[in-house]
Formats: sequence, C-alpha cells, structure tokens
Amino acid sequence: MALSRIDRWPQRCYLYPVNIIRLLPPAVALVLVGTWLGIVHLTIAAIDGQNAMLRTHIEAARLLSTKGVGSQTKAFDKFSRDGTPLDWRKLAGVVVQMQKSGGLGDLRTMVHLQQRLRSMTPEELVSALDEIATLELPATSRAALEPLLIAPLLEQEPALVLNRLAPRLGDHDEAINRQLAIALKACAKRDAGQATEWFDQQVAAGNFDSAALNGRSPTRLQFEGALLGALITAEPTTAAERLAALPDDQRAEAIGNAALCPCTKGDLSNFANLIRSQVSAPDQAAAFARQAGQWVALGGYANATAYLDAIKFTPDERLACVEQAVATQVFSSNTRLTTADLENLRAWVSSQMPQETASVTAKVLCTAAMNKRKLDFVQAAELAVQYSRASGNDDVLVDFVDNWAARANKEEARELAAKINDAKRRAATLKRLE
Repeated sequence: MALSRIDRWPQRCYLYPVNIIRLLPPAVALVLVGTWLGIVHLTIAAIDGQNAMLRTHIEAARLLSTKGVGSQTKAFDKFSRDGTPLDWRKLAGVVVQMQKSGGLGDLRTMVHLQQRLRSMTPEELVSALDEIATLELPATSRAALEPLLIAPLLEQEPALVLNRLAPRLGDHDEAINRQLAIALKACAKRDAGQATEWFDQQVAAGNFDSAALNGRSPTRLQFEGALLGALITAEPTTAAERLAALPDDQRAEAIGNAALCPCTKGDLSNFANLIRSQVSAPDQAAAFARQAGQWVALGGYANATAYLDAIKFTPDERLACVEQAVATQVFSSNTRLTTADLENLRAWVSSQMPQETASVTAKVLCTAAMNKRKLDFVQAAELAVQYSRASGNDDVLVDFVDNWAARANKEEARELAAKINDAKRRAATLKRLE
C-alpha cells in the first residue's frame, strides 16, 4: 500500500551538529530508518569540511598569536611550544575541560595545540599514540586525545591509520569506525586499488558481519560510501561495479553516503548516473536525499541550492532533498528552534518548491515538538496558527494537525483543529480525526 505524504515524512532521519571546537569528528550522516528520530552516523564530507575550517582557524590564530588571548590560552601555551615534551595525562584533562566549556578562547587554545600536533612527523604521532595507550587514562580522556593525534596522521599517512585501527573494527566504537572510514577515503584518493584491497580483506575477514536478518551492516555501508566517494572521481567504472555488487536494498544507503566534493560538478554527474543505473527506482529519491543532507551540513541552504541546481530531479526526488536539507539544517544542534530558524527555512523552501512551504513548515513544527525536542506543543501550535493566519489560508495549521494526530496525540490535534478558519476544511479535518 502506498504511503501518504504524512507517513513518508518520518522515514527521513535528521542529522546532528558540526562543532569545530570539539575535535572529535562531527556526526552528520543520514541513515534511512523508520523515523526522523533515527540512528546517527558520520558523513565523511562533513569531516572534509571541518578540516578545511580548521586550517582556516589555524591561519587566523597565527595572526592572533602576538595578541592577548586570555588566561586559559596563556596557561595552555606550555603544551603548544615546539620542543616542549607533552604531558598527555595533563593534556587530556585540559582537552576534556575545553570540550565541556566551548567558547572562542577554547577555539584559540585548541588551534594552538593543533599547530603543534600538525608539525609532528608520522613517526612522532605514532609514538605518541603508543605512549597514550600505555597510560591508565579514563575512557573519556583517551577518547579526547586519540582523535587529536589521528587527525594530522590522516593527512600525512592515512594508511598508517588504517593499519593501526583495523584491529579495533570489532569494538563497535563509532569514533574509531569513522576515523577508519576517513582514512579509507584518503587512501583511496592516493591509491584506489590498495584501499579497495584493504577494505575487501576486512569484509572477507568478517569484520563487517551483521546479526540482522537481512544482513545489513550500517558500518559496512558507511565504509562503502567512503570508498565510493573516492572512486566516483578516480574510477567511476569501478564505482559502478562495486555498487552493483551490493544487494539491491543496500545500494541507496551506500551511494547516498558517498562524500562528494561540492566543487566538482563531474562527481555529481557520475553520482546521478550511478543512482539512475544501479539503485532501484523507489529508492532513488532516498539516495539523492542522503547527499542533500551532507551538502547542507557543509554549507547551509546555499550549498543545498547548488546541489539541487546541479542535478535534474523528479518532483518527488526534489521534495525528498528539500525535506532532508531542512531536517539537517534545523535539527543539527540541540538549541531551541527560533523564529529566525523558521523564517530562514520557509524562505529557502519557497525558493525551491514554494508549493511545499506550508507542508514542510508543519512537519518541522511537529518534529520539533515531539518529546519537546526543540519546542513544546503549545509553542508549535501557536506558530502553526500564526503562519496560517499570516498566509491567509489554513495550510500550515491543517498539515500540523494531521501530522500531530498521526505521530503524537490525536486528542490534542482535535482541539487544535477547532482553530481552522475555513469551515469546510475544519469539518473535513475533524472527520479524518474521528
């Protein structure tokens, strides 16, 4: 039975935030499960974007280095001076505290540390990781330190990261898995054959085996996406063959996970051709939507617009991309939903699919109010009424009532339906809620 538009909306999950102060890589990958409140994984593209941002901040820090930057940064200078031995135990405490506190001072402090770590050779970085492994550190401290060292190692010698972290594939540690996925993509850019051979060896060894009845392994599809992201550019024929070798019901997720460079239009052409030729028709919109989520995570609505302009989508595919882009942008932080957020998303949706503005607004309000994630029900309902009255029709309110009844509380939806101005639409809505 075909799903209604209300039923289809929750099947797209949203993504989570990028925080450049916290150097643990951000989790922003799209996993299509039965609800927007879905599982969170990494998008490799977001890491690429974060690395570029980090380099920008390092350059800015050089300009600031001769100025006063606060007591915390001064206290941290002893950790960042070239040639000064690093006390990893003390440094772990500093990093964990910075991750908790955030703020501009923390960013400058972290940049100082990154400058020091980026100046280290691969051998020095590996030696430091070995030293940290021997220390009796709390798990949180170890988890804070290791990514700081792995990040510059990924840039210099990604193969070392693959070999070092491969034995930990079975730990089911998302941080380790995403670092390995980044390393796999980086290796594939240098030597696609070597990277593919390494990955296939891990698959053959059972390191991605799944206990799921359908055999689906989200981690393997994460890695497949990382590899495909490099192969689409370097070896598009190999990328097509690899995608074709996956089960039909896993291809959309794998290719949707591919991290594409926003500046390479050729990649998008190959990407679209792969989806059209290798992904079943019902799943193509989902694959395109996954990529839309990645693009908006990297550069906001402007970046999503560039993605939508680059590929000729069907109306359903375009809607899926618009919905996912909005979901990613709105739910990419734990902050409350503001009027400015809503105005921005409505303006963008109106520029892409104006006929869907009311529907998308209602769905966002409903999702934001679920479990009071970003709004409570009263706030969401008031906004739905406000937007309906401002537009001169009841579209947002009717869609919000329908969504809330289907996903949360039918009784509350009935009470709110009484505020629908149009008598015929009010009666029809109440009839649906019987």
